[in-house]
Amino acid sequence: MNGALRVLFFMRHPLLNYRNFESTLRLLVERGHEVHVAYDVMGDEGDTHPIEGLSDELPGLSWGPGPRRSKRDPLMRLEQAIGLGADYLRYFEPEFADAPKLRERYEARVVGIVRRATRMPLIGSRRGLRWLRRALLWTGRALPVRPEVEAFLRERAPDVVLLTPLVRLGSPQGSYIRAAKALGLRTGLLVHSWDNLTNKGLIRDMPDFVAVWNEEQREEAVALHGVPSERVLVTGAPTYDQWFDWRPSRDREAFCAEVGLPAGRPYLLYLCSSSFIAPHEAGYVERWVRGLREADDPRLREVAVLVRPHWKNVEDWLDVDFSGLGDVVVWPRLGANPLDLRSRSDFFDSMHHSAAIVGVNTSALIESAIVGRAVHTRLAPEFRDTQEGVPHFQHLARSDGGVLRVAETSEEHLDQLSEALAGDDRHAEVRRRFVGSFVRPLGLDTPATPILVDAVEEAARAPAPAPRRPSPAVRALRYALAVGALVDDLSSAKGRRRRRRALRRPVPSGELR
Repeated sequence: MNGALRVLFFMRHPLLNYRNFESTLRLLVERGHEVHVAYDVMGDEGDTHPIEGLSDELPGLSWGPGPRRSKRDPLMRLEQAIGLGADYLRYFEPEFADAPKLRERYEARVVGIVRRATRMPLIGSRRGLRWLRRALLWTGRALPVRPEVEAFLRERAPDVVLLTPLVRLGSPQGSYIRAAKALGLRTGLLVHSWDNLTNKGLIRDMPDFVAVWNEEQREEAVALHGVPSERVLVTGAPTYDQWFDWRPSRDREAFCAEVGLPAGRPYLLYLCSSSFIAPHEAGYVERWVRGLREADDPRLREVAVLVRPHWKNVEDWLDVDFSGLGDVVVWPRLGANPLDLRSRSDFFDSMHHSAAIVGVNTSALIESAIVGRAVHTRLAPEFRDTQEGVPHFQHLARSDGGVLRVAETSEEHLDQLSEALAGDDRHAEVRRRFVGSFVRPLGLDTPATPILVDAVEEAARAPAPAPRRPSPAVRALRYALAVGALVDDLSSAKGRRRRRRALRRPVPSGELR
């Protein structure tokens, strides 16, 4: 088969996943393939989705909602409970011993019996929890294929089914893999971002191939998710291809005039993090700026500061006032997800014209390194759990070649910023090597997007796997699970009706409800 392919790409949300795979969608269609993007969640009515413009430009690209699913479907609720339980238990493994915040993120959503199991004798041991996790994974993979998913796949009849991010909490995308395998369709996970294999859920249903950015992610896929090494493909990071050839849209004087900074002095760019990483970052940034103004080095006391809020963590910045602290600008005030030409140009220009860049823990620090700017962080006690306490931060901070200049104290951090303002960029070669190994491991001049699209084409043109038929044991388990889910649903419904009747019952005189 050498002609056009039909590609079905399941994504989570139009705003969350588009940017990372825009170049992939574009190249697939430009090569003559028909691509349909199916979203788990479509967002609020009236939202503007950037994929609309791309689909208008590329007739071979279409998009819309994925298979319709009811939150009251007992099997779907069971699948979610099993998946969340398995994901939660992964954070009791030794490699996550120093990551309590990752475990806490799941804890409130996990069914009580799994939480209690972690505190029981024997079952709560490391070996016991490992066996429990495996049992949950096996049970989840044995769940019946949902008919609406199978019908959706039959209607689309794709040559290959792609998914991202797959590892999100409570993701329904595992059921897409099971349905595809039942129909004999090839499946592939395109890893969405640098942190997805370490601080999200497990790959619970195994795709035919997993496309990762670099060798570090290959090791994570194998060691943390049990992906067979021969199924892992290293392609580089397609989402960052654009920055290697991007050029500033205005000169420094015009940019500073637009954002409200003095053009005659250098500025530091502070790139904010998500609310999970830094939930109260505005207060931290204010203390950081005060530290600059009280520094011994006059260049730090006078340096301008541009703060760029994270687009998913803007509430902190609505009423922030830096008056009295010199030239400090928050821009754009509500953050901006760089999805179109203007917002991308604003983001790039803010990095390009800066003297150095500071942040806590965000993918924008990787983009800053691609642009060629020095990238700094201080190990802040208030963010200990989301800096040193999360494995993906170590990619940026490792002493043998991370992108960050890491300071353990405020004094060390200020000294490093003084060097940056003096033009002493002693970390430049380390950053270049990091970009080469982490973002473009197949060569700094080798874009990742064509490599990823080649991999998708090769997978789609490989012989189709035989439709997977469940064994008698799996069929028996499916029947038991379906009956159990139905009984649970009926008992829950009966309980809801009983509570409603109780609320409608007249209250006897003198009795308080």
